[in-house]
Amino acid sequence: MNLRYMLLDEVKLYCEDLLSLQYCKELSFHNLEHTREVVSSIEIIGSNMGLSSGFLEPVLIAGWFHDTGFLKSYQEHEADSMCLANQFLSKKACPQEKIAIVMDCIAATHLPQQPETIEQKILCDADIFHLGTSKFINRNCLLRKEWEEKLQKQYCEESWLQLNIDFLSKQHFFTRYGKAVLEQGKAENLKYLKKKLMQIQIKKLNSIKKETNLS
Repeated sequence: MNLRYMLLDEVKLYCEDLLSLQYCKELSFHNLEHTREVVSSIEIIGSNMGLSSGFLEPVLIAGWFHDTGFLKSYQEHEADSMCLANQFLSKKACPQEKIAIVMDCIAATHLPQQPETIEQKILCDADIFHLGTSKFINRNCLLRKEWEEKLQKQYCEESWLQLNIDFLSKQHFFTRYGKAVLEQGKAENLKYLKKKLMQIQIKKLNSIKKETNLS
């Protein structure tokens, strides 16, 4: 078997085991399903860009590892993900230049994203791929639930919608595929959020008017 695919298979199995541990299983959003979606998205973006499997290998490795750090910390998980990846890859005698690419890719996913290389841009777009798809609404609900459970952050519907409108308005995709395809999907999701927020605000305004007329 090709050594490249052997390493990817080993990374996949190792990360799946880590993300199947109880703490990660309890995460509504940043769980094994999300990681598998990120890896799949890397392959979609890479294929669209005509990149070789060899070029994508460190990006795929970074994709598998990028959220494993949630096992140790929540808000600064990227550093712990990098540590786990470095330890594993070093034991596998992975070349240092390849490990460096993996480290930099994981670090680039920290929000606000500021990727510099093609590899970093691919992982960053893959990590937020759902923002530009029909999966956004469902994934967004899962993120809200996770923040409530793990960060004790409670939002009313209006505040949550505004928070997401602000985020989507500022967040952009970096790859050619992201700009051509995902930005359009993101625009549709942003339009949906704004419409929903407007409906809530109109309802609130009508309620105030009704109370005023009754008083």
